[in-house]
Amino acid sequence: MRQFLEIVTSSFRLAMIELWKNKLRTFLSLFGVTIGIFCIIGVLATVNSLQTNIQTQLQALGNNTLYIDKWEWAGGPDYPWWKYITRPEPKIQEVEQIKERTRTAAHTAFFVSQTTEVELGDNV
Repeated sequence: MRQFLEIVTSSFRLAMIELWKNKLRTFLSLFGVTIGIFCIIGVLATVNSLQTNIQTQLQALGNNTLYIDKWEWAGGPDYPWWKYITRPEPKIQEVEQIKERTRTAAHTAFFVSQTTEVELGDNV
């Protein structure tokens, strides 16, 4: 046990001497670690803020809201669009059937969106 304490003490003493001799390297190392910690804290705070913002926006839609759509809401580079392209477009008759058949639906709505170009004379 005594030998172990001597090894730990001499190692600590040697480390302190080296740190004292190489002040610039010590400062730069500590500065790099500090910047790294602040970067990690910044990224975590940003992700937490985004998550809170998304949850707040989804809660604004309501707890009892049901959306039926041809396409999935999530996107991204790995979005499997080929799975959804063959799905039929929702029709207004289907919305009316949902309204008639559900007892708990107080309101129903139908949303249509389309992108196209409009021309007037030479203006596009």
